[in-house]
Amino acid sequence: MKHFLRTGLALVGLAVAIAGCSPIVDARGHGIDPNDLKQLVVGQSRDEDVYALFGSPSARSDYSTNTWYYITERKETLGPFPSELTEQNVTAITFDADHVVRSIEDYTKDKGVPVVIVDKTTPTEGHELGAMEQLLGNVGRFNAPGRGISPRDLGR
Repeated sequence: MKHFLRTGLALVGLAVAIAGCSPIVDARGHGIDPNDLKQLVVGQSRDEDVYALFGSPSARSDYSTNTWYYITERKETLGPFPSELTEQNVTAITFDADHVVRSIEDYTKDKGVPVVIVDKTTPTEGHELGAMEQLLGNVGRFNAPGRGISPRDLGR
C-alpha cells in the first residue's frame, strides 16, 4: 500500500511539473485569414469591402497615404523567463483617393527591424534648483488677501 501511494504521489508531482512547463500564450490583434485576403482584388475592392471582411483596422496612417494596418502578434512566456515574441504579422492595405484598394503588403517578424532607443535628454534653459531651494522656495511667497487674479479679468 505504501509503494502504491508513493508511486501515485510521484506521478501526480510529475504531472504538475510538466503542466507548469507549458508556456502562457498571449495573442493580440486581428487574425487575418489568408483565404479572406484572397477575396480582395487590387484595383477593384473598396474600403467597405475591407471593413466587411476584417473589421476596423488596428491603426490608420496619419500622413499622405490612406493605409489601414491590421496587426497580429503572439507572445509566449515560459515560467519566470521574460516573454518572447514568437509570431508577428502586419498587413498594410493602401487605398487611392477613390477608396479603392491600391496595394496589399504583408510584413512578418522576420522583416522587422529593432528600434534603437536613445538615452539622451533634451537640455532645458535656466537654473536647476537644489534640494534646499525646492523645499524653501515658496517660503514668504503668498498672495495677500484680495490681491489675486480675478477670473473675470482673464478674458481681457
